[in-house]
Amino acid sequence: MSFAKVEDIPAASWDAIAPADFFFQRSFLRVMQESGVEQARYRYVMLLEDDAPVGLAVLSAFSLKLDLLASDPWIRRVRQWLPSLLDVPIVCCGIPASYGQHHVHLVRPDLAHDAVHQVHRCMNDWAEEEGCGMVFWKEWNPRQSAYAPIRDAGYVALPTLADHRVRRIAGDVDAFLGSLRSPYRRKYRPATALMRKSGPIRVAGELCLEESQFGPDHVTAFYDGYVKVMSRTRVRLETYPAAFFHGLARSSMDVRILRLTHSENHESLAALLFASGPVLTFALVSKERAHYQASLYTTLLQCIVLYGIDNGFSEVRLGQTSSHAKCSIGAEPWRLETLIRMKAPWKHGLLERFGTLLFPETDTPRFSVFRETHIGAAHVAHVS
Repeated sequence: MSFAKVEDIPAASWDAIAPADFFFQRSFLRVMQESGVEQARYRYVMLLEDDAPVGLAVLSAFSLKLDLLASDPWIRRVRQWLPSLLDVPIVCCGIPASYGQHHVHLVRPDLAHDAVHQVHRCMNDWAEEEGCGMVFWKEWNPRQSAYAPIRDAGYVALPTLADHRVRRIAGDVDAFLGSLRSPYRRKYRPATALMRKSGPIRVAGELCLEESQFGPDHVTAFYDGYVKVMSRTRVRLETYPAAFFHGLARSSMDVRILRLTHSENHESLAALLFASGPVLTFALVSKERAHYQASLYTTLLQCIVLYGIDNGFSEVRLGQTSSHAKCSIGAEPWRLETLIRMKAPWKHGLLERFGTLLFPETDTPRFSVFRETHIGAAHVAHVS
């Protein structure tokens, strides 16, 4: 069963098996659909077994910039000479939102093979309707259950940006800090001093941390600062319009904002956070003053981690960019790959041979942040 609009989805059936993850919440999907991020169109797929829902998938169709992650000089020249050649209409299992997530959920891992077959057929049928020559799945870790069946269906696996996660957080802030090696624990001092305070406004020295639910009054300032960040970003995974933030502010989602200000330097950064189940996700950042030091961004990341621990979340996801800063505060890189299939055999052959020029392997920094028995142990998703 597939549906073209969120409002057409049988709400009770969808919600009965949807995970707590915000990515599968109908409220979030409605915001994506109505705000027109990347002018995408959607299909919402419900997989059935004996007329009972056992799986969910979200498909989207939009235009992909194939050279988004490419650093090869020849690819950059192609962008200059023939820009339209690298802008390709696609049908994707996933949505144009890069939070290190994939968009298939199954109630049992043994359903993976049949589910991939059904979703692949839905993607191909829609690609025929749209006239798209490329279908792909984003974003998968090789250890997840559906990865092998997707590869078996003839898809080429190419690396994309790793997600960064602080996992299996046990205990409180003191337990987390105690698990850090002393040089990295010292770097947490400004964030720790803020988190020792109480209330929605915390002041420690020259730093002020404000927390609140994201509402209509925050939209203009956050969006203006987000545009400033995007204007200086080399890798733009996608660009969210103002309507996206207005939609979040009106939605039933648990969306929070943390604003960190340095009073002396007049620097200010704000983080948009999605809370869903046991996971806190750092979604977007906004630069609300003209300039800021890199150290302020690192302190904001540390505040997000400690805020997540202090509020009882078991995992904090920090996103796919700024790998050096995130790994240096204790986040673990979670490898992700995009799986692509071209409909034309000769194009698929070129993709197999030269795909890494468009999707190059990126070096992930490694830091010995934790003691040997640290609490940030990796976790493998077994179902989807």
